[in-house]
Amino acid sequence: MYQQSSGALDELTLDPSEAGAYANGISNSGVIAGAEIPAGGAPEPGYWTVTGGGELLTGQYQSFAQAAAANDSGTIIGNYGQSGTVSGLPLVWTAPGYAQTTLPGLECDQCTRADATASAINSGGLIVGSSNYTAGMHAVEWQNGAITDLGGLQGATYSAAYSINTGGEIVGGSRTDSSSGAPTHAFLYSQGAMTDLGTLSGDSGSSANSINDSGQIVGVSQTDTTSRAFLYENGQMYDLNTLIDPTSPLAGQVSLQEAIGINTNGWIVVDGTDSNDPGWTRAFLLIPSQ
Repeated sequence: MYQQSSGALDELTLDPSEAGAYANGISNSGVIAGAEIPAGGAPEPGYWTVTGGGELLTGQYQSFAQAAAANDSGTIIGNYGQSGTVSGLPLVWTAPGYAQTTLPGLECDQCTRADATASAINSGGLIVGSSNYTAGMHAVEWQNGAITDLGGLQGATYSAAYSINTGGEIVGGSRTDSSSGAPTHAFLYSQGAMTDLGTLSGDSGSSANSINDSGQIVGVSQTDTTSRAFLYENGQMYDLNTLIDPTSPLAGQVSLQEAIGINTNGWIVVDGTDSNDPGWTRAFLLIPSQ
């Protein structure tokens, strides 16, 4: 957990004997969703709070599961998946007791196995993700346990939703049409309509990873060999590499490859590289100058 105000980077653990742990998301109220890897075992879901302490999440599906996100009401979502059985089963833990329930997938008469994933939850309890169906995979929304198919761009049979804001606006990635070779583009789903956000100039594909309550969207635009982090606002997609303050000591030496998240203040977390330390992926925090 990184706290910008102090510059502190603190390790999060659920059990001193664990082989590892990872954090996937944080709510505005400071609940961090993730998982631990027990020594010699499969991942198990859990959560931490920014004020200290952590706890495993229990239920029928505990091994081979992880927590993905949390909202300010204390609801935590995650996924179960074990090779050779169910490919993906969305899970919900509801505060204060954190009882575990499951979410349904889309009807799938000819599918060989179920495959559904919960990715994000907003303050109103709306959950988004993806589910397979007879023809492929579509972005979906769950409300009070009921699932809705969000479709795909121009009838595409593949799409997935990755983020939702307080107003119910959803972003993700979708193939641009129903052909098997169609590229994937970032989309915004709002008021029942899915809009293609396009790509940065010269790129062939894109995907949107996060949207804040102001409607700012971040993600990745790419070719077969290169990736660039983007910010989309006011109908325009910007290469975040071109927005780095030229007076920053990192200007000219970093390559911002994929924007992972954006908060209500417009702060953006990005994966990228640093030419002074080549060969490694680094994490960056971008704070607007005005």
